[in-house]
Amino acid sequence: MPSIPRLLVLAVLLAPCIPHRALAADPAAQVQVAPYDAPIRYSGRWDTADKTGPRCEWPACMVTLKFTGTAINARLSDPGHNFWQVFVDGKPAAKLALQSGAHDYPIVSGLAPGEHIVTLAKATESFFGPTQFLGFTLDAGAKPLAPAPVTRRIEVIGDSISCGYGLEAANQREHFSPGTENAADAYGALAARKLDADYACLAWSGRKMWPDNTLPEIYDRTIPTEPASKWDFSSWTPDAIIINLSTNDFGKADPDEAQWTAAYRRFIALLRTHYPNAQIYCCTGPMLGDGATRKPRADAVRYVQEIVATENTAGDAKIHFLDFGQQDSANGIG
Repeated sequence: MPSIPRLLVLAVLLAPCIPHRALAADPAAQVQVAPYDAPIRYSGRWDTADKTGPRCEWPACMVTLKFTGTAINARLSDPGHNFWQVFVDGKPAAKLALQSGAHDYPIVSGLAPGEHIVTLAKATESFFGPTQFLGFTLDAGAKPLAPAPVTRRIEVIGDSISCGYGLEAANQREHFSPGTENAADAYGALAARKLDADYACLAWSGRKMWPDNTLPEIYDRTIPTEPASKWDFSSWTPDAIIINLSTNDFGKADPDEAQWTAAYRRFIALLRTHYPNAQIYCCTGPMLGDGATRKPRADAVRYVQEIVATENTAGDAKIHFLDFGQQDSANGIG
């Protein structure tokens, strides 16, 4: 795993976190929901090799529980660098600043009696290390409920834009810290919530399509910092795939067109071996612009449009072009 700058570690250590506390009920009467119990729903890529509890590292991985009760805690184990976004009944609540080791974290209390849904979503990206989920604790008399069936699935493949890098910074001059990143509030996660879709985010800041530091080279991993951790593609099939890779490729100089487009088409072919029926959207992100001498945005749009046209001509009508447009700094930037 890449080393984490000391500034980031310091930011984590100094970040406010929710204090640990027990539920109000008698501990002997509390309801324990083990990490592999059927009512728990996992989204994103989770490594289930450890029977103590699954691990995840990709951004926006989620764990969801529907239950009756008024309070819930979660037990998580972490290197001490990650933040997790809490959602209660579909609305964003606190962010958890995880400490090193295994700890119990209060999620919410004082809920009205009845059914509720709590989701924990990994706000930070992969280079902060994996988090292991070790179970929920409910108050006395509470009951976990069967999750709602999943009818739609979206997968986003991208870079910092998809990770929500710097999303919660006060302004563009604020230096990055893990507390300002929130993949659970990036465009892919927002779209998934709008469409009531299950979501997987395979993104890493700075990654490219080609030739080096690529996202495709780690795409098949369950835990992206562990090369031996291989994802079972038969376990989850997306209906729609968004490829949002080009910003870092065109940032300093245009990549060789023939080689870049060939690499892009090879990646599409790889996706097709796993997901023959998915709708695939090849995107250009909002951060590229054009200058007087270089036209990186125009070139990226042309490269990707030509890739889509070639795939369509070859008989794949489920490949589409999507341009996010160009960001306006008047609206604020990460």
